Amino acid sequence: MIAIRTLLTLTLLLGVGYPLAVTGLAQLLFPWQANGSQLTNHQQQLIGSALLAQKFERAEYFHSRPSASDFATIGGGASNLGLSSPLRAEFAKEMAKVQDKDPSPAMLTRSASGLDPHLPLDAVLAQVERVAKERGLDPALLTNRVKSVTQAGILGPQVVNILQLNLQLDKDKHA
Repeated sequence: MIAIRTLLTLTLLLGVGYPLAVTGLAQLLFPWQANGSQLTNHQQQLIGSALLAQKFERAEYFHSRPSASDFATIGGGASNLGLSSPLRAEFAKEMAKVQDKDPSPAMLTRSASGLDPHLPLDAVLAQVERVAKERGLDPALLTNRVKSVTQAGILGPQVVNILQLNLQLDKDKHA
């Protein structure tokens, strides 16, 4: 009988009470993040989350690093393929595809989750000429724009959220 009472008490406390408390605190202290950090386009349509990368292939957009899951959130994850892997041919193919566009080494490695929306500042700056040309912008002004949205990296270099940067550029185009 004591075991059943303990099980029910702990189930209510840890299975119901704790999740409700954490959810309530998150909603109170960090509402934007707790609700998915949702981003909208210039028409106020939901287009994604600031926490998840999206695939950009057109030349007028800054490109994210490659994704092992092709940016699918279900089953997202790293490939665990290194340059010394027997599957090095996949990396060689990736390098050949990206080399003439974006020579930054960061573009040749995948994010750990396959969904990281951030890219190191040098990898973004390597794309400025292409994006400026395609959008008819002054490269110096676009470089300043990129630097203005740069964030401090957690344990590494400064980073830029590619999705947010591309959305800002689209918003400016439609303004």
